Amino acid sequence: MKKYLVGTGIVLFRIEAETPRQAIDTLKARIDARRHEIFQNAEIGMSLVEALDEHRLSFVVMDEGRTSLLGGELNWIEDGVRKSRYEEVVTRRLVNTLPALMSEHLYYQTDHATA
Repeated sequence: MKKYLVGTGIVLFRIEAETPRQAIDTLKARIDARRHEIFQNAEIGMSLVEALDEHRLSFVVMDEGRTSLLGGELNWIEDGVRKSRYEEVVTRRLVNTLPALMSEHLYYQTDHATA
């Protein structure tokens, strides 16, 4: 298992997984499981559960040192239809949905033509 940082919203989570895609799926499962837990100081807030339910969360995966973008998932709603795309090469459109998590170094690893 490898260690990844998976970012969504304004939060980074350390996730152990075999691949970046699996790291996203693991975090989604943890967010979904949160709805059944009762903790005052939970690592995952209910706002993330609601955002996942409403298809408003996108995800980006980076190495532990935050030096490389390794993949991501862009989620959006278009004409009332939920759409999702996994990206092995992270697009600028995806990083623009997570500005609080992106250093300038990471931002410029994306393709400017994908804005």
